[in-house]
Amino acid sequence: MNTRWIYILILLTIGIPIGFKLALPPARMPVAEKLFSVVDNVSNEKGVAFVAFDYGPGTSAENLPQSQVILEHLFRKRVPVFIFSLTPISEPFLRSVPEDVAKQLEKETGESWQYGKDWVNVGYRPGGGLFIQTLAKSPNIPEFLGKDVKGAPLSSYPISTRVSTIKDISFLGEFTGLVGMFQTYVQYFQADGYVPIFGHGCTSITIPEAYIYLDSGQLNGLLEGLAGAAWYSDLLRDKYKDREPDRALVSNTALGVAQLVVLGLVVLGNIVGWKQRR
Repeated sequence: MNTRWIYILILLTIGIPIGFKLALPPARMPVAEKLFSVVDNVSNEKGVAFVAFDYGPGTSAENLPQSQVILEHLFRKRVPVFIFSLTPISEPFLRSVPEDVAKQLEKETGESWQYGKDWVNVGYRPGGGLFIQTLAKSPNIPEFLGKDVKGAPLSSYPISTRVSTIKDISFLGEFTGLVGMFQTYVQYFQADGYVPIFGHGCTSITIPEAYIYLDSGQLNGLLEGLAGAAWYSDLLRDKYKDREPDRALVSNTALGVAQLVVLGLVVLGNIVGWKQRR
């Protein structure tokens, strides 16, 4: 088969599910189920969630759907969220993801989610592990963080009344494909014996490394690449019946179909080669 036709076939295989928003049932991911249960039990009566988007365009195919489904779940539960990052390449996602999730939920439910009340973007924070250590030990986190990305004092937003110290952070979510980034949170996001419930989203190649922390209990739930995000999304669809297929489900469907086509082409090529040799 001409290489050009192979490329066209793969393009159609990926493009059709995405274009028509087709979503096939994803494979069950037990650790994603565990994370779903953890987030579903986070209280919205007190405290806040901190969510770190430590990824950029290079790993957004996996990390972006992960951060979307977790943020959506927290928004649905009305858990206020502080969004930040330790890497500057995440800036566009810090702005776009919560806005997109809020718009989607407003369209579906008719309710509203407000910046400053339901979420706040504190932007890129330099310093890596030193920043995390200082934040974890701060007696007044809004005062330590200072301002949001708009330059407004965090104390001017209602969300700041929900948090003072790390003990007011009920959930920490972190999504990354960067080497060593996840370990920074494991080491330093804790103080005085308190560690928030911790959920992580990783790329496919770092799954074995993440399982070490899951088995040790330092991690409470995990999204394994795009497949983990798709299963989490399917769980959200089961819980919220009016929810439409999202990026995670559609992308996972397109990827799965494309992989089947590639396998089929490999088998076909071997059959043709075998017949020619005979």
